[in-house]
Formats: sequence, C-alpha cells, structure tokens
Amino acid sequence: MKEYQSKFLLQMHSFRKIKFWSLVPELNPSEHMLVFALCKCESGKCGEYDYDFDIKLSAMKGVKVSDLAKAARMTMPGVSRVLAGLEEKGIIERRIDKSDRRNTLVFLTEDGYSKIREYKKRINKYFETVFERFGEERAAEVIELIAELAEIAQEELNKELNCCERIQTGVDSSEDKIKDLHQQGDEK
Repeated sequence: MKEYQSKFLLQMHSFRKIKFWSLVPELNPSEHMLVFALCKCESGKCGEYDYDFDIKLSAMKGVKVSDLAKAARMTMPGVSRVLAGLEEKGIIERRIDKSDRRNTLVFLTEDGYSKIREYKKRINKYFETVFERFGEERAAEVIELIAELAEIAQEELNKELNCCERIQTGVDSSEDKIKDLHQQGDEK
C-alpha cells in the first residue's frame, strides 16, 4: 500500500474515533442513535440519513419497536435494552398499539422532547462552528471528493467480490482455459 493510501485510511479512522456523542453526555451512543431513529421515523423519514428533522410532540403517532430496530440497524434485543435505559431516564415511553395489541409503540415524553430539542441545538451549534472554521467551499469540495472516492471504492469492491465468487464457484475455470488457449495461440 502506498503511503498516501495509508495516511488516508488512518485519517478516516481517526475521524471516526471523534466522540461526537460526548456533546450529549446524558445519552450513550446507542441511546443517541435510537432517539435519532425515533425522531426520524416520527418525521416521516424513517431509515433516511438526514439530520434535519422537525417533529411536534402533539403530532407524534408512535413508532413500532421493529421499525426502530430497522432504522437504527440494531437487533430487537439490543433495541429493547436501549429502550429500557431511555425509559428509565424519562426520555421515552412505550405503549401498546391500540390498533394491533401485538405491537409496542415508542413515544418521546414531554421531558424527552425538551431534552432532544436541546441536544439537537447543541450538536448543530458544534457542527456549524466546525464547518465555519473549515470553510463552506472546502467542505463542499471534500464532500464531493469523498462521495466520488466512495463510489469508486464500492465499484471496485463489487468487481473484486464478483471475481472471487466466480472463482470459488468454478464459473471462471472454462473461460480462463479458453483465454489461456487463445493467448498460447497468439504467442506462437
């Protein structure tokens, strides 16, 4: 691996290690992720990755635990553990779905709603400061470059995995033999 490639991977890893969640010490990362998923689902953007959401407490309809698990990419037992912690902190409450008693719906409490609004303000202020210092133009350029690099990396990974899969299943063996015969014929 070339030095710049190693440096890039190291920087990506170091960025990933920044503990953004420490801005909200009241919640651990799993709780933060689940509350974020709850707010996204309530705002009609369940499963989308977009930090911009606006919900009204009075308009909340509740979110099924199974939908939260999918949106947060967590197992049902993991979600249940995290919900228990959030319930203990008074941030959420669980209610039986009146239309289908087999389902449990999750709601923000009034106190939880106030806290989440404060957390969101704190996080938004932090990122506004970071990107203001970095520069909007530079940030846009970095975002564009990383998106392009991610697309190329995914394409190459797919090619590599397809190649390895064909070799493992023996699909390439006859094609490889034909290519080898053609190359031998060309060499003569």
